[in-house]
Amino acid sequence: MFLEELSGPDVVIIDDMDREVQSLQQTLTEKGISTEYIKVDLAGDMPDHGIINTIKLIFLDLNYTTGYGSSFDPYYCAELVSRVVPKGKQYYLVAWTKDVDKAEAVIEVLKEQNLMPVSYASKQKEHYRIADNAYNIEQLLTELNNEFDKVIAVDHYYGEIIEVEQECVLINCLLDQEKGIYQIRRFDKVPFENYIELKAGNFISIRCVTKPGSRTFEFFNETEDQSSLFKKPNYFSGLENSRFFTEK
Repeated sequence: MFLEELSGPDVVIIDDMDREVQSLQQTLTEKGISTEYIKVDLAGDMPDHGIINTIKLIFLDLNYTTGYGSSFDPYYCAELVSRVVPKGKQYYLVAWTKDVDKAEAVIEVLKEQNLMPVSYASKQKEHYRIADNAYNIEQLLTELNNEFDKVIAVDHYYGEIIEVEQECVLINCLLDQEKGIYQIRRFDKVPFENYIELKAGNFISIRCVTKPGSRTFEFFNETEDQSSLFKKPNYFSGLENSRFFTEK
């Protein structure tokens, strides 16, 4: 089960209201799961926090406005996540908020920044409220356990765009970096359009999520140069002066 794999500090709670965090922290502590609470001070600077390498689950409040009359900023929420999640880390995200309608905007920004969670859920705080400062966290955790436990496997790998056709994109995928296993795959062009820079020689990162009855692929622009991973070997290196090349 998903929750049984958590210990600590695997769970991070990001919120600006202490009273809306207490029930969640208390219930997780009773289950032997330690948490780290990062409080957002809207009157001050962005929380100064280092990367948490063991992170597996984030509860993120979305109701942040940084000044009178200011509007919701999904980039602010994504920045909060980026401060604690290592690059390439597999983690789960719960939008634990009164503004679940804003969750998709944050997910889109995380996708742009190559910080997409393995899976995410949006949970309306008021739906679980049982008192002024108390929530039915047991119900919340049961629902999350059922939703997140459906993920069978998540694979990440790099790809080099080889050819862009009228309806398809041909990509050389590095399936196993340690063993040097590559596979050329053809993907439908539609998911790339207006998002991925489709140019032969460009590099992308690919995420494959397998669940019962489905397997989905997600594509991201790769910001770092990965050309060293796709260098074609020179099988004749060091043989230039051998008899094979010099004798006629």
